[in-house]
Amino acid sequence: MSHGLAVKYRNDNTMIIDSIKKHKLFWGMVVAPMLLATAYYGLLAKDRYVSSSEVVVHKVSSDSGEEAPQISGLAALMGGGGMADSTAAETLYVREFVVSQDMLNKLQEKLHWSKHYSGRFRDFWYYLSPNASREELLKYYQRMVTAQFDETTGLLTIQVQGFDRAFANETLSTIIAESDRFVNEISHRLAREQVSFAEGELEHSRLNYQASQEALLRFQGANNVLDAQQSAVASNQVIDQLQADLTRQSATLRAMRASLSEDSPQVRQQSIQIDALRKQITIEEQKLISGNAKGKLNVVASQFHGLEVDAGIAEDSYKASVASLQSARIDATRKLRSLVVVVSPNMPDEALLPRRIYGLFTTFIVLLLLYGIARFAIATINDHKD
Repeated sequence: MSHGLAVKYRNDNTMIIDSIKKHKLFWGMVVAPMLLATAYYGLLAKDRYVSSSEVVVHKVSSDSGEEAPQISGLAALMGGGGMADSTAAETLYVREFVVSQDMLNKLQEKLHWSKHYSGRFRDFWYYLSPNASREELLKYYQRMVTAQFDETTGLLTIQVQGFDRAFANETLSTIIAESDRFVNEISHRLAREQVSFAEGELEHSRLNYQASQEALLRFQGANNVLDAQQSAVASNQVIDQLQADLTRQSATLRAMRASLSEDSPQVRQQSIQIDALRKQITIEEQKLISGNAKGKLNVVASQFHGLEVDAGIAEDSYKASVASLQSARIDATRKLRSLVVVVSPNMPDEALLPRRIYGLFTTFIVLLLLYGIARFAIATINDHKD
């Protein structure tokens, strides 16, 4: 009886061994890897909790003539649904900041982030060395923290994986707080720079205007003239009046000579008046016109006009700088941004990762495909040999 059982046992082992030899490719490419995958997902893989949130960069204010972007759920700024391209770019900047070394440094400073993940030997797929380099740590961080931008809604979805649900939630809250600080700091800095530049231009224009006014006042004091051009016009009018008087007096003299002798007192007196008019005209003309002599009215008027033009230009520049400063302040207010949290960070109740059933099924399908490709390649090679 025992001899028969032994024979049957040997026959069963032989059949198993023959089956393994016959299907060794299947066992090697499908069965063995599936056993390893089952061992990993069943025994080694640690539960990972996922905390997620949705945010969007939002304009603090908009002018009355500009229609504010309106998308469901405050998704007001990005490429789809009529959102502004500039704000879409700003949300993409936030995405890059979330997965950057700068954000990792903030988490290291505030939460000692790497200590939560390092030294977990059991789950080798998510193992992080306590002595990992900055590059290795950043690569691991970008596996555990993801930021995806939805072009349709304009929302930025941030997800954090952690081996502890409270730590995942705390990490995400810190990321959002730092992102909000980043957006505020950048927008306020740009606004301050714009206003500061306008204020600098205004101060420069004010000093230039003040200097031109002082130069004009000094020139008026040095030449004892309020308005050199008006003085020149007035002097020219005096010359015209004197010339008109000279013409009348000359006509009167000719009339006197027709009826009186040259030595008569009336003729001599008239001649004296005419000579006085001529001398006065000469004096007034010398005061009015000169090539380059200082104190001559035409030179003074020309210099005064140049100073007036400079003062007018400086005044116009000053007025334009005042208007530019007001415009810069308004424009700076329009550029202010803030980070709006559309969906707050959740406190996960259960571990969503790893997805064991899905992982095993996917692994099995992939192994079957690889096995089929290998069988096909082997059959092709054998056919060519024949």
